[in-house]
Amino acid sequence: MSSESWSSDTNARLGFDVGGSKCAVCVGTAAGEILARREWLSHADRGPDPMIRELVQAARELVDGRNVAAAGVSIGGPVDADQGIVHEPPNLPGWRGTPLRAILEAEFDVPVNVEHDAAACALAEYLWGLGHAPRRLVYLTCATGFGAGMVFDGRPYYGVNGCSPEIGHMRLAEEGPTAFGVTGSAEAFCSARSLGRIASWRFPSRWPVEPKPKEVEDLWRAGDPDATAVIECNATMVGRCCAFLGDLLHPDHITLGSLARYLGEPWLALVRAEFERGVLPSVAADCRIEGSRLGTRLQDLSALAAAFLV
Repeated sequence: MSSESWSSDTNARLGFDVGGSKCAVCVGTAAGEILARREWLSHADRGPDPMIRELVQAARELVDGRNVAAAGVSIGGPVDADQGIVHEPPNLPGWRGTPLRAILEAEFDVPVNVEHDAAACALAEYLWGLGHAPRRLVYLTCATGFGAGMVFDGRPYYGVNGCSPEIGHMRLAEEGPTAFGVTGSAEAFCSARSLGRIASWRFPSRWPVEPKPKEVEDLWRAGDPDATAVIECNATMVGRCCAFLGDLLHPDHITLGSLARYLGEPWLALVRAEFERGVLPSVAADCRIEGSRLGTRLQDLSALAAAFLV
């Protein structure tokens, strides 16, 4: 379908991907086809008001009078998904209690659904990434941050008052790198940014200043033993989180985000090995762990997926 013809398609949806580094708006269909999109840098230090103005302006220009039936938002947590309220994610300063759903519904006069970005990614994988329909899907972002999204029987899971699961806050070890004030947390060990954190913690004389993740990755690929130890630590902790979630939820599928794409099968093999060491044999037999099948399309499709829950 061309962008010119979507005005006659009542299934077209609007998606907003809101992040600390970049924002994007897209229009797409129930088949996961992106009809049009725009992307720009967030400049998140400005706070929510100018960011929301840019989201609205970009969406109006993209739609240009054509019809969309609903809109979805993928944004970092904490969020209240029931009310569509954003509670100041670490990468979005100033967004404390921002009623994003109400703002966007008033601007566009269509239903809007706001989802935690990890839950939205899980839903996109459920809808368009897998060749089957798992009943229990867990998605771990493994990106700038470390978040968990869970889709059970086609619906994202949230806690009381629509609160998103925040697995990054969970402590995995008494000692380790620190993220957002918690030493040894999943956020500190398991995100892509954690490669630098682990490097400075494990090898402070070599890396007194936290290195970029790409630097650690390049050294690992070249066979550097210190970088190899960093990657192994990271993968072990991701595998440990998978094992925890496996025993707790007994899911069909655990999908891993950015690090799986960047580091590939050698990293995934380490994650799977730790997972299998830690879980019940029945969980290991029933649950498949793999990287996202949607690749670079995932962020757009996560925002779009949220729109199909309205």
